[in-house]
Amino acid sequence: MSRKLNTANSVIVVCTLLLGISKLVVYTNKVTQEQLNQWLCMPQSLPLFLKQPWTLISYAFYHVSIQHLFWNMLLLFFTGHIFFNLFNGKQFVKAYSFGIIGGGITFLTIGYFFPSFTDNTMLLGASAAVMGALAFVVTLFPSYNVYIFTFKIKLLYVILAFILFDILNISVNTGGKIAHFGGILGGIFAGLTSKYSFRIPKRAKTPQEESPKKEKKVVSEEQQIRAHQVNQLLEKISASGYASLTDQEKKFLFEVSKEKES
Repeated sequence: MSRKLNTANSVIVVCTLLLGISKLVVYTNKVTQEQLNQWLCMPQSLPLFLKQPWTLISYAFYHVSIQHLFWNMLLLFFTGHIFFNLFNGKQFVKAYSFGIIGGGITFLTIGYFFPSFTDNTMLLGASAAVMGALAFVVTLFPSYNVYIFTFKIKLLYVILAFILFDILNISVNTGGKIAHFGGILGGIFAGLTSKYSFRIPKRAKTPQEESPKKEKKVVSEEQQIRAHQVNQLLEKISASGYASLTDQEKKFLFEVSKEKES
């Protein structure tokens, strides 16, 4: 990773500590699990939500089971690895927050108009926020590739696979699936509001250049990703010195410099 303790890792620590604390207070009979759920989870009922609006944020950091926490944090760990190859902590907070809010609002809206869909459940867990962070990356760089084992695949297809899986299994944890969709929409919105910050100005194209337009668009986006990665590393060097780079980051800069020389 580009940072030993980036914002994504900090969220993992917070969620893990919160689960540990919640289990401790329940086991010591300070509060019951049901009371804790009612205080931290986001309710389907709009009147109840208006009495405890903090649940729009708290739900995304709260998990009841170790299994639920593990899978969400594992996905967040790999999402952070992808995200911080391109962006910084401030942008992660923006994307993650929009995912949280988008997931919560979508869950609340569907629950209000179609209560049978969410079946009077409560919303909890970080998955909607993680989906938002992934959608943020894809919105800005739709051709960005990731490796799954030894296979190279576009991150866009990974998100589409998540969406398809949720649609096919919508009857299981319907409220959570609805929140996933809302998180993705939130991440897309956050990406769109940031899109022009990463756009490289282009000169007007001649008619002769228009024919291979699709190919040039892909090449331009790949160059844009690499340029943004270089800028992120240069900022890190400026702040902490060259020695703060990892071996992978030093190798990346060396390869880029060789490409420019050739």
